[in-house]
Amino acid sequence: MKDFFKRNSNIIITIIFIFLLFIFLDDIIDKSIIGNTSYNSYELQARAWLNGKTYLDQNYQHLELAIYNGKYFVSFPPLPSVVLLPFALIFKSIPANFIIFIIFVTEFVVIYKILKRYKNNDFIAIMLALGFTVGTNLLSLSIDSGVWFLAQVLNNLLCILAVDAFLRDKKTLVYLFLALAVGCRPFSAIYMVMFFIYYIRRDKDKKIFKRIIDNIKPVIPAIIVAIIYMAYNYIRFDNPLEFGHNYLPEFINAKYGQFSIHYLLPNLKILLFNQIHVWKDLKLGYDIPFNFIIANPVIILYTYRSIKNIIKTKTINILRAMIFISIFINIIAICMHRTLGAWQFGARYTCDILPFIFLAIINYKGNKNKPIKLDKFEISCIIFGIMLNIFGVIIMYKYLY
Repeated sequence: MKDFFKRNSNIIITIIFIFLLFIFLDDIIDKSIIGNTSYNSYELQARAWLNGKTYLDQNYQHLELAIYNGKYFVSFPPLPSVVLLPFALIFKSIPANFIIFIIFVTEFVVIYKILKRYKNNDFIAIMLALGFTVGTNLLSLSIDSGVWFLAQVLNNLLCILAVDAFLRDKKTLVYLFLALAVGCRPFSAIYMVMFFIYYIRRDKDKKIFKRIIDNIKPVIPAIIVAIIYMAYNYIRFDNPLEFGHNYLPEFINAKYGQFSIHYLLPNLKILLFNQIHVWKDLKLGYDIPFNFIIANPVIILYTYRSIKNIIKTKTINILRAMIFISIFINIIAICMHRTLGAWQFGARYTCDILPFIFLAIINYKGNKNKPIKLDKFEISCIIFGIMLNIFGVIIMYKYLY
């Protein structure tokens, strides 16, 4: 035990720091790390399951509930309710804020362990792990266990676990983790396609039919997960592809529905040009949402490293190119949605791309098993992200709650 603490002292100290940071922020914004929220639709759904129902007994005006055949349903993919189900059996009120904190810290640990596996020193591993967690919009999402935030933070953890499985060449786990992630954020399916194409292309020495067969086998567990999701959708909405959003009043009454090309350019403009303001009295303010690159400076780090790598090697690594294309498709899909999310700091939907940006950074020079070096600019990006998002938590929950 003593040797364990000695070997892992730096990460243990950092986790304690993150825990104290959450306590500090919770104290400022009058929250509790072991508390709950009135916006936890997933807990309501878990308790409905325990009563043998797929719908809620009543309407909750403050929640986004789908209305179908006169019944009220949670209008989000169901996986977070599965996670909360055992806690609903034990607790009268689930300590959901602590659960989302554990999910957040677990992602930090997974990123750190990936970096250490490739011989990065503790400073680099901890800095990058902090950069992709505390230094992004995930921090503000992990302070509160509301239905929207819990789904996104759990999705990020599952996607980073898929990245970890990819780096260990565990195909079945890659698809399984991403299939589970679809039960939080449906656009995670984009990256299942990306990895499938990558694996097909990688096995060039085999005939195409053999490649396809070999790569279908690892997808079978993911297909089983998809069938379970579709069955649940059908039970609730008589449609295997409908998880509830189309039955929200805001989308039923929308001129162009939930998704439309009409939303694309206005939403792209928001994600690229909305920003933080300095008012005449020198106080800070920000648009909701605002530029996702500023809100998540690891994206600046990724762009900077990618440009340097292309200039130095004069080549474009195929996996990095596929990641870029998949991220682009994800952003376009997000922008074709009627809303980019109402109450937030930064642009929370775009947190979905962070695990794959991390993979692109790990895969620099087409190499996924060499230590990473961070220059002063990259370290500055991470520190700026940490400071900005700590500020974001305070301003978001203290003054805009």
